[in-house]
Amino acid sequence: MKNVLFALLFISTSLSLAQKAKPKAATSSALATFENLKAEIITEGGKQKLAIIIDNAGKKENIILKDITTKDKAQQPNNFKIKSFTVSGVKLYHFSYTENIITETKLKKEDALITSNEIWDLSATKVKILGNIQTVTNIKEIKQLGKSTATETIEKTRREGFEFTLTKDFEVFLSTKTQINKYKFNTTTRRYDPKK
Repeated sequence: MKNVLFALLFISTSLSLAQKAKPKAATSSALATFENLKAEIITEGGKQKLAIIIDNAGKKENIILKDITTKDKAQQPNNFKIKSFTVSGVKLYHFSYTENIITETKLKKEDALITSNEIWDLSATKVKILGNIQTVTNIKEIKQLGKSTATETIEKTRREGFEFTLTKDFEVFLSTKTQINKYKFNTTTRRYDPKK
C-alpha cells in the first residue's frame, strides 16, 4: 500500500513540475496606437486625464486632450481612432473618440453618446487646430396622463452640436439639419478657416 501511495505521489509531483507555466497576456491601457503616438487614460496630479503620449526615441511627452470626471469605466472615452494626413505640406493628426453617458432616475433615462473630433498639429508647436463635440441623447420618459394614475412612455432624441466630417480633400464640414459650415486649412495661419 505504501508503494502505491508513494508511486502516486511521485507521478503527481512529476506531472505538476513538468507543466510549463502559461505566459500571462500583456495588458496595455492604450486606447489606440498609431506611429509613435499612443492614446491612454493617465493619472496626473491625482486626476485621470485622456492623453496622447508621443514617444520620440524614448523621450515621452504627454498632450492632455481632456480631464476624466467619472470613475465609471463604462462612461470613459472609447472607440478611440488616430489618423494622420498631410494638407499643403503640413502633417496633421485627427483624433476621434466617443463617450456614453447614462443618467437614470425613476421617471427618466437619458443615454447620451458624445462624439469628439480634434485635429492637431504635432510639429514643434503641438497645438489643437480644430475641435468639435457632438452629443446625441436618447431620452425615455414616463409621463403621467392628467390626474389619473395612467402613464405613457415618451421617447425622443435630442441633438446638440455639429456633426463632423473630414472630406477626402481634408476640408472640414460641420453640419446640422439646417446648416453646413465649411472649413479649409490655411497654410499661413496654420488653422482651419471658414471656406468662402
